[in-house]
Amino acid sequence: MKRVSCRFILLTNNPRYKDRADLPVDYREGAAGVQIVTAGRDLIHLGWQLLNHPLYGNFRPHQQPFRTLLLQKDEKAPFDEYGLRLIEEAMGVYTACQRPLTPALTPERMRRDCAEIDFELMKETLLKSGLIH
Repeated sequence: MKRVSCRFILLTNNPRYKDRADLPVDYREGAAGVQIVTAGRDLIHLGWQLLNHPLYGNFRPHQQPFRTLLLQKDEKAPFDEYGLRLIEEAMGVYTACQRPLTPALTPERMRRDCAEIDFELMKETLLKSGLIH
């Protein structure tokens, strides 16, 4: 049997992904965006590669409570220095934000809209990775 050397993880606090059995979701209910970015950084240090920009769509922490990251583990790939730099820059943006928007602080109607925006922004990345068709 051939050993698979590549796998994916969709790290998110977006409830739109919560019940997606067709995707490799690591759903972090109620997590703030900075917690998702920090968890992504930790995975990069473990050899994972970042497949989307951590600040995609130019939404800043005070504008979007949801954050979704797609990471890939490929045992043949070198350490993702570029992804680490991007994610550390994103952490700096979160740290500098005095009032980041979190799921708990977001009104329900806005929360639904923000979840949908985050979901739509990730579609191209998921298509390119072959996780959706």
